[in-house]
This record gives sequence, C-alpha cells and structure tokens, in this order.
Amino acid sequence: MNVMTRALGCLALAFALEACTGEPVKIDSISDVSQVDLTKGRKISAEAGGFQFYWVFPINVNSRLKRAYQELLEKAGYDAIADVKVTEKWAYGYVGTTYWTIMEATAYPRKRPLAAR
Repeated sequence: MNVMTRALGCLALAFALEACTGEPVKIDSISDVSQVDLTKGRKISAEAGGFQFYWVFPINVNSRLKRAYQELLEKAGYDAIADVKVTEKWAYGYVGTTYWTIMEATAYPRKRPLAAR
C-alpha cells in the first residue's frame, strides 16, 4: 500500500508541475530596415487571457503569450513587426484570478523586390 501511495503522489506531482509550464515564444523583429517602408508604419495590438480557478487550476494561463503573439502576427499579415511592447495585467475574482497579456507593436509594410515592381 505504501508503494502505491508514493506512486500516486509522484504522478500527482508530475501532473501539477506539467500544468505550470508554458512554451517559450521568440519574438522576431526587423533585422534589415532597408527592406521595409518606415514611413507607413501602423499600430497593431493583440491580447489573450486566462483564468486560475481557485488560485490552483490554470485555464489557458500558460499559453496566453503564445496566443497573443499569434494574433499579432495574423494582424500584421505580410508586414514586418517592430517595437513590440508586452503588458501583463491580472485581477482577483471570487473564485480565482484572471491574467491578461497585451501585445502592441508597429507593423511596417515590406518593400517589393525590384523584379516585382
């Protein structure tokens, strides 16, 4: 019985630790400014949220940065992204805490190659 209790305890700990991990996000930016039109930049923003139920069970909390960045890329379309600003917000609720990630950036249109003009 003692071995079974330890095994279940280890399994519960493994699940708890796995629930607390998130994927890293690499935020790309413009590397060659000669490839974009810096005079036509436009502001874009995206946000994603999650909820921690009873301050223990995360629901969409750990993936919110990745989801916000994907939305930002979708809004940029073919344009290049620069000047990325990340803001985190949270608020207490009666049964948990809400978490929000807000990303703001400037999208610059890419210049067409000479052959395409």
